[in-house]
Amino acid sequence: MKIDMKSLFLGALLGVTTVLLFMFILGNVDTEVHFSSGNKRINKDIDIRIERVMEDGEDLTNVVVKGNGDITREELEKELERMLEKQGIDKSKTKLKVEMEINS
Repeated sequence: MKIDMKSLFLGALLGVTTVLLFMFILGNVDTEVHFSSGNKRINKDIDIRIERVMEDGEDLTNVVVKGNGDITREELEKELERMLEKQGIDKSKTKLKVEMEINS
């Protein structure tokens, strides 16, 4: 049996067109396409919790810093410095208890 290339092409084109037309008419197809390039180190999450406590008449400040993803200790320390400055807390005058944790 000889298969003509012209009829094979027309059959394939008719099949693809029919399937797409069927999906378009009867189906609700949502398509999302995402492209990313460049630096993959965007996955960073820093959580800083500051708690002021009075213990035995002393003012203590507990700070818990948690980092998730591709993050370094230096980045956690910079973010902690920025947050302490924003809150008006002076490291030299305040009793700080800092806990740092990094989860990759």
